Amino acid sequence: MALRITLPLGKEDNIKNLVFSILTKEYPLKIIDLTNFIRKRYGRSITFQAVRKANLQLVEEGVLLNENNQFSINKEWVINAKKQLDSLYEELTREKVNPKSIDSIKGEISVFIFDSLNKMMKFWEDIIDYWFENFKEGGLTINCYQGAHGWEGLLHPDRERSIMKRLKEKGIKSYVLSIGNTPLDRYIWKFYKNIGLKIAFSPSLSTFDKTYYVATYGETIVQVHYPKEIAEDIEKFFKKNKTIEELDLGELSEITNRKQEIKLTVIKNSEMAKQINKSIIAQIE
Repeated sequence: MALRITLPLGKEDNIKNLVFSILTKEYPLKIIDLTNFIRKRYGRSITFQAVRKANLQLVEEGVLLNENNQFSINKEWVINAKKQLDSLYEELTREKVNPKSIDSIKGEISVFIFDSLNKMMKFWEDIIDYWFENFKEGGLTINCYQGAHGWEGLLHPDRERSIMKRLKEKGIKSYVLSIGNTPLDRYIWKFYKNIGLKIAFSPSLSTFDKTYYVATYGETIVQVHYPKEIAEDIEKFFKKNKTIEELDLGELSEITNRKQEIKLTVIKNSEMAKQINKSIIAQIE
């Protein structure tokens, strides 16, 4: 039985759907050819004028192309339709979770949705704590981080000090690749460098680099893409504030607590973590 493709245009056997289904297999065709196909293949008593009307409507909608009174499916329309369906599928199937605890992480890949950057970061720090508490000898003892700005060191200084202290106690080697290279970035990372982290700066103008943050904790990978507008506001904040004494933490707090959907992905894959580590360390050492 031949595959029959139809458009979501009402009943399956309406004229537009029949025209579209025929043209997926045989093209280009004139209106008279399409009329004869519908009459013979589908046993429909239909007029030339009705088929012509359906074709012209599909041309107007961008579904069909008319070249010298011969009709075929518009490939550009197919490409755009596929993009929209792919986007719809991703939206319908992605896991939207408001995690209450670290136990929400299940399987190899877990996706979490937060309504602010700050809430996302607090959960990220919970992941690090969980790694410490369940650290086993013989596991991966490397922690790598790449991101544009370490703003969490300004808003969560006590939590960050605790994390860094535990890293040192566990004998974990930590590497940071900072995409940001402002005086404020250098001030923040100096603190981490003084307690044993290896730091390098890799300035970039790429929008992707400025919005993408990734870190490894043993075999666990945490990654997030900041919304472009928030990434730009954080970038402006770091460029504007030259010293720790003059910065306005209230402004940074407003940016990171602004209501905005943030998607964080947690992946448990030791081979992938090793590749990320290798890439980051190669740019530092």
